[in-house]
Amino acid sequence: METTTFESYGHFNESRGCFVLTAEPPRKWWNLHCSAINNDGPEMYAEVAHINDGPTWIRDADGTTVTLVSYDQKYHYIRDDQTNQVFCPAGQPAPLDVSNLRVEFHREKTVMQSECIGLRATQRVFVPQHFPIECTTIEIENLTDQTREISVFSYAMFQLTGLDKEGRNIGKTNFAEVHPEIGGVFVVNRNTDVPTDRFKGYLIALENFHNANGYRDHFTRADYSVSAPKILWGWNCDGRPGFGPDCAGIVQVKLSIPPHKTARADYVLGQTANLEEIKTLRESLCPAKLDEWCETARKIEADRANAFKVDVGHALYNGLFNIFLKKQLYTYLINKSGFRDNLQTDIALAMADYPAAEANFIRALASQYPNGSVPHGFRPLNRMQYSDKPAWILQVLPALIKESGNFDLLEYQVPYFESTEVSTVLDHAKRAFRYLSYDIGKHGLCRQHHADWNDGLEATQESGERESIFVTMQLCLGAREMAELATRFGDTNFAIEAKQVYNHFKTLLNEVAWDGEWYVRTICGDGYRIGSKDCEYGKIFLNPQSWAVLSGVAEGERALSIMTKIDQFLEDDIGYRICFPPYAEFDPRVGRMSNSMPGAAENGGCYNHAAGFKAVADCLLGRSEQAWRAFTKVTPNSPENPISTSGAEPFSYVNSYSSVPQIYGASGYAWRTGTAGWFTQVLVEYILGARRSYDGLLIDPCLPASLSEARVTRKFRGDTYHITIRNRKGGGKGVQTILFNHKLLSGKKLPLTGGVNHIEVNL
Repeated sequence: METTTFESYGHFNESRGCFVLTAEPPRKWWNLHCSAINNDGPEMYAEVAHINDGPTWIRDADGTTVTLVSYDQKYHYIRDDQTNQVFCPAGQPAPLDVSNLRVEFHREKTVMQSECIGLRATQRVFVPQHFPIECTTIEIENLTDQTREISVFSYAMFQLTGLDKEGRNIGKTNFAEVHPEIGGVFVVNRNTDVPTDRFKGYLIALENFHNANGYRDHFTRADYSVSAPKILWGWNCDGRPGFGPDCAGIVQVKLSIPPHKTARADYVLGQTANLEEIKTLRESLCPAKLDEWCETARKIEADRANAFKVDVGHALYNGLFNIFLKKQLYTYLINKSGFRDNLQTDIALAMADYPAAEANFIRALASQYPNGSVPHGFRPLNRMQYSDKPAWILQVLPALIKESGNFDLLEYQVPYFESTEVSTVLDHAKRAFRYLSYDIGKHGLCRQHHADWNDGLEATQESGERESIFVTMQLCLGAREMAELATRFGDTNFAIEAKQVYNHFKTLLNEVAWDGEWYVRTICGDGYRIGSKDCEYGKIFLNPQSWAVLSGVAEGERALSIMTKIDQFLEDDIGYRICFPPYAEFDPRVGRMSNSMPGAAENGGCYNHAAGFKAVADCLLGRSEQAWRAFTKVTPNSPENPISTSGAEPFSYVNSYSSVPQIYGASGYAWRTGTAGWFTQVLVEYILGARRSYDGLLIDPCLPASLSEARVTRKFRGDTYHITIRNRKGGGKGVQTILFNHKLLSGKKLPLTGGVNHIEVNL
């Protein structure tokens, strides 16, 4: 489909909290549905595509993860039992064409609706907030004058594979049985290596159960195609069990629908320990209960979405930020329990759901070792040592206190990992700080270990011990933040220590890491400098330049100069390359990154997460046009990379855009990316300038000339601030006046009133 606007595919409906898809998208578009974050129990994560398929998995408190269903293995079908005509509410994969197809991506549910053979079918998929099951309701309206005999088939091929709490893979030896008393199929992974008794799943119907089957081959013909199952030739479920790798749940419901009346079929997909648990659940459920749970989920999502809102005069930006962005932040904490990933998200999520962000921070902090280091991931556990992990503690802790004003957070008691020792959050932060300060290589900079933020820069035998300029700059930013925090709570000695560490590493970086025009990326044990002007490939990297500004390591003319080098070498029509030029051949000193496709992801691709660092740095230097350019390039549907090229959902940030010529502009995966958290900060706190501080909400916009007026509503410490910004000077920074509830305000920090406030900002 040729198009340059997201409106060609559909539109946002803010009042209903959804994106309405009205045309076939350029690739599968995904929505996410998760149960609430539950550190003490199971969490469900379900991806739902616009054609209804998608993976569903559950993770327990220890990190053991069970994949119930994987990609391309879950569909629903409607059949007229008199004619054997079959269609799917989502229009696919059954071959019969539907009309009036409409897919609504809501925060709490995905709804597909279509018409075919005189029936209107509406399918709803959601996950209740406090019950880890996937619920599907198919409502069928008979549009004809004849009573219709209808079968509804739910098909899901079970995996029941996964990871144990240490991240080790679990294989499958599955067995499926049909149990009419539960209205469906019970599937067990009989592999003796399963670490818990919950590598079992089920697919059940709540009412009007006819029969079921337990294996894929019962449902499909010999080609295993889900677009031409046997039901097209009149096959009905006949109660057979299944054994082997392709066990499935095929559950048939029969409905008799009078003329112009409606009937429904309700299905539940879930994990269990035994058959009795399913029986108990089914007895407690009914269609009305599912409707009630879906409404509860809607209200919870709406409350989170209302925490802050923007108006920058653009339907896509407003829709993304006001409807979906907070959901992307929240679900990322469930999708991934990587230390760095979760903590960066906490910074942004704190603006929308502070309790969830703080609880996640504490949960992550409990995975820190007593020496201050941190494993790569904590749920499930990944013991690989990346050097950047402790540095994020030094950013997140101040950010949470600035958001909440709660200095008591410093005294919360948190255990250390695999230790009997328990100490305060402040002690955890100090140990992270000191670990980074002393974990240094022969040039005096922070050791890189296996890798740092860039996973592709993995250690190799040829590179020897490496030092990360990026992480050393993170330490500088952390030292500066901790010095200010220590001053605030009266720890003079630690404040002095942090300032000394900052000054030491700032000086050292400018001596050792400066390459004449920019900062290098990594220094290898043999002295080889990755990201130097002397390199054939990877001469310049994005992150060291951005973080030199974020940390204050580069100041004045040097700071402005390195940002212009980003403009010159790293800015692309579709985003910002992580390095340039990309590696065209493997370099054993660089590692896996140089073995990737040139222009893809870390190897010179436009990596959107890193562009967020760069856009904040732009704002700190008053580079309003460059910051806005970064925002518009990265946010889906930029003029140079429309959705028809990128394929990106307009309601989700994606992690990267490809610079590979053959797939130029194609988007990396949606939803699961730190890009969302950083661009939340970029727009709300830096471009629109409603930024948290210890003393209140700081107003410091950095608007481009094209944005003559903008609005942001921000809930902060119990107050609600409705802020209008008028760009009278034509772009850049520089607040001229602030009217606070119609009175001229002295300074740029908004007072707390305990109520609703109206602010007018003139630049």
